[in-house]
Amino acid sequence: MQHRDRCMESFGSAKEEVRQAADIVEVVGQFVQLRKAGQNYLGLCPFHSEKTPSFTVSPSKQMFHCFGCKKGGDVFAFWMAYHNVSFAQALRDLAQRYHVSLPEPTRTPGERKRLELRESLFKLNELAVDFYRRVLSDSQAGAPGKAYFRRRGLHPETIAGFKLGYAPDRWDGLSRFLQNRGVDMDHAVQAGLVIPRKQGGWYDRFRGRVVFPIFTATQRIAGLGARVLDDGLPKYLNTPETPVFRKGELLYGLHAGGTAIRRSRRAVVVEGYTDVLALHQCGFPEAVATLGTALTREHVRKLKGYAEEVVVVFDSDEAGRTAALKTLPHFLAEGLECRTLVLPEGEDPDSYVNQYGLERFLERLEQARPVFDHFIDVSLSAAGDGVEARVSALRDILSALAGLEDKARMSLYVQRLADRT
Repeated sequence: MQHRDRCMESFGSAKEEVRQAADIVEVVGQFVQLRKAGQNYLGLCPFHSEKTPSFTVSPSKQMFHCFGCKKGGDVFAFWMAYHNVSFAQALRDLAQRYHVSLPEPTRTPGERKRLELRESLFKLNELAVDFYRRVLSDSQAGAPGKAYFRRRGLHPETIAGFKLGYAPDRWDGLSRFLQNRGVDMDHAVQAGLVIPRKQGGWYDRFRGRVVFPIFTATQRIAGLGARVLDDGLPKYLNTPETPVFRKGELLYGLHAGGTAIRRSRRAVVVEGYTDVLALHQCGFPEAVATLGTALTREHVRKLKGYAEEVVVVFDSDEAGRTAALKTLPHFLAEGLECRTLVLPEGEDPDSYVNQYGLERFLERLEQARPVFDHFIDVSLSAAGDGVEARVSALRDILSALAGLEDKARMSLYVQRLADRT
C-alpha cells in the first residue's frame, strides 16, 4: 500500500509538472485560431459548428470554455477532446512534448491493452516506412519507385522529407522483414500492413507501389497511402481504418504545412499526394489533400483551427466537378469561407506548377471564385435548358442551404441565387 501511495504521489507530481510546463494558450493555439480579447483569448470552437466565436481560453486560469457547447477544462481536457484519447494518453503525449518524465501509472488491464495497441501500431507503421525507404534506396529493388518519383519531378530532399518509399512487388517482402524483427504479427494485421493467409502465414497489403506515409498533427505515422505504377486497380490503396488511422479526419501534408497555413490564414486543398508534394517543393507549404475521400465536415472543422479561408482546387474532369459540389454543405455548416479553383482541362496542381511555375499558380489562386457561385454555375450548367432539370438543380441548391442556421446568411445566398436565375 505504501508503494502504491508513493507511485500515486509521484504520478500526481508529474501531472502538475506537465500542467506547469504546458501553457494552455500555446497548446490550444496550435489547433485553434485564437485572438486576444481582453485578458483572455477567443476563437471558433473546434468541437461544434459555430460562426461567432464562443470558445475562450484563460491564460490566468489555464482553462478553456465554450459558451456554445459547454465543453471546458484544463489542458488535459482539451487534448483528450481534440485528439479523442484517454486522460492517460493525453498525459503521456503532453509529458513527451514538454520533456517531463512519467512514473509507470496504475492502469486497468483494458486501458493497458488499448494503449499498448496504439503504441504498437504507431511503431509498426514507422518500421514499415523504414523498410519501404530502404527498398527505395536500393539501386535495383527500388528502381521502379525511383523512376516514378523522377517522372513526377520530385527532388531527393522532398522524398526524404516526406519519407516516401517503395513497396517491392513481392508477396512477403514486408512480412518477412517484420517477422525477422520479432514483432507481434497480429498487431501488424491490425495496423493494416499485412493480411492473414487462409492456409496460415501472412502476405503484404502493399506490393509494387510507391508509398506515402500519412502523419498525425503530432508527427506520428498513422497509416500509409500507396499508388500502383501500372494500370492495376485500385490506383490508390490506403491503410484500412485502425485505432490510429481515420481517413475522414486526417489531411495529407498538414503536419508539414500547419505553421505556414496558420501564418497565412489560408489553406489550399488539392486532390492528390503528388499535388501536395509538388506545391511544397515549389515553396508553397499551404497545400493539403484528403486521403482519396471526399472532403468531410471533420476535415473542414480541423482546417477551421488553422485558416480563415480555404481554397479548394479540383481537377477539371467530371469527378472533380462532382467533388466540388459535395464540399459546399460542409463549408456552409461550419461557416468557413471557401473559394474554388478549377484548373484548365487536363491539368492538376502537380502538372500545372511543374509546367508553368508557382507564380502562375498563385495568380490563378487569386482568381478563385466563391464556392457558392461555383456550385450554382455547375448545377445549372449540368441541368441545361430543360425546365424540370433546372427545377431539380434549384432543389439541390436549396437543399444545401437548408442546413444553414444563420438566417441572415441564408437570405443573402438565396438573393444571390435569385439574381443568377
